[in-house]
Amino acid sequence: MLYAGIRQTTTRNATAVADLARYGTDHQVDVHAVELDVTCQDSADTAVDRILAERGRLDMAVHNAGHMVLGATEAFTDEQFAADLHDVNVLGTQRVNRAALPKSREQGSGLLVWIGSSSTRGGCPRSWPCTSPPRPRWRMALGRCAPT
Repeated sequence: MLYAGIRQTTTRNATAVADLARYGTDHQVDVHAVELDVTCQDSADTAVDRILAERGRLDMAVHNAGHMVLGATEAFTDEQFAADLHDVNVLGTQRVNRAALPKSREQGSGLLVWIGSSSTRGGCPRSWPCTSPPRPRWRMALGRCAPT
């Protein structure tokens, strides 16, 4: 059984939800979409509560939500980094943890898995090489990459 957290399941991402259901049917995978916006604690709580109500347990939470911007690092304002990157990539992870970890402790088991992109290992100064969760490696990347 797999639940995929997707935001705006009935509007903007309704096609993705339908594609997920079709994939499950075509490949005999028990997969379901659950509304989850990692920028909202209530959404994370509701998603975890739904899974627990339907399945009785939560075996794993996979952190895969992330947002990345491309462009000259100095071109982005602090507010853009805070709103676009930090809220999703850092606080979003914490919101899901806050919803899932107490349940995992209660049941005595559970895994947390983080999936990042290649940009977590570095990048070039012309782009913001920071994805979920942000790591200090971007600072090292800025010093290693040759300017363009």
